[in-house]
Amino acid sequence: MVNEELTVLYNRLEQATSAEDMFGIPENVRLDDKEALSNILKEIYHRLAKILHPDMHTDVESKEFSSECFTKLQSFYNKALLKIEKGLYGQGYNDFSESEDTEFVITTAKRKYNIRNTLAQGDLSTVYGGTAVGGDGEVGKIAIKLVEDPADNDLIQNEISIIKYFASEGSIYNKHLPTVLDEFKTKEGQMGIVFRQVDGYDSYSVREKYKDGIPQRHIIWIFRRALSIIGYAHSRGVIHGNIEPAHIMVRPKDHNLYLIDWCYAIWKPKSTGQGFKCYNEDYSPPEVAEKKPPIPASDLYSLGKCMIFLLGGNIKTNSMPKEVDDRIQRFIKFFVKESAVQRPQDAWEMYHKLDDLRKDVFGPHQFVEFVL
Repeated sequence: MVNEELTVLYNRLEQATSAEDMFGIPENVRLDDKEALSNILKEIYHRLAKILHPDMHTDVESKEFSSECFTKLQSFYNKALLKIEKGLYGQGYNDFSESEDTEFVITTAKRKYNIRNTLAQGDLSTVYGGTAVGGDGEVGKIAIKLVEDPADNDLIQNEISIIKYFASEGSIYNKHLPTVLDEFKTKEGQMGIVFRQVDGYDSYSVREKYKDGIPQRHIIWIFRRALSIIGYAHSRGVIHGNIEPAHIMVRPKDHNLYLIDWCYAIWKPKSTGQGFKCYNEDYSPPEVAEKKPPIPASDLYSLGKCMIFLLGGNIKTNSMPKEVDDRIQRFIKFFVKESAVQRPQDAWEMYHKLDDLRKDVFGPHQFVEFVL
């Protein structure tokens, strides 16, 4: 089990968009004293590295988690040293000029954001891509979700509240969630969220690459990662309420998965009385149209439909390509039963059953590269 100190540092790394965010700006040294500043940052780096270095952990889960964190810490440290050498460390977020390809700039109380392109357009909002001004290269890449109509601000606020609620615990499962860096409201009253840009591909993009469906071996890790974050959300009393292919993003290089778009999430429906907030004809379970109370099995139905889609199946009939092992097909079809009581009720239980299924079908676990 990953310890609390490690998860706290992970969240700090995820929130940081620059070396200054990670290591701070020392008050007891002049910023033009490069040697003294370097020594202070070196001490901070070594203190954090002792916590994050993979050799400091024994169990497999912590080693994998700490390895990812340690790589990010090294990147921030190298960029800190480079900024010190150039005399830029500690100059805030105005030390880089806006580039010519910037479409527009958003300024909040925290920093500026250069918006460069449109990443996605939905019914509720537009998602723009850009960089945090003064950020350190790749860690400065952001995505801004801006609501189209101020009347929908409550949905954006709901997403902010849900993600912050998850982040407040400092859990390993936050690696599967978007990271909120900032929030703002335009002069027109539209609410916006600034996220760290997710390094991955949504499921529609994956299917564009694999026209006939992804290899069944890869559906296992995608399914497992999705079940783990859904299981975590349910354990915190949250139903996602709108799982569909656009909201499941995968990062091939390390088999990570992100579950995004929590605008329609339902918080503790039994005690709050909240109901479903949207209906998706292809991926919502029958109880949404029937206006029944949200339950964990509702998310699992939608997830099952997404797995059928990724495998190249027919989401209307729930049929899958004949090349897909019968055992995998039976497992997935269990998720998409029309009756909620006949479906799986516990994502964690299904996570462990899927682990057993993987061993039965493919044998001992091995990492197989997923090419996109």
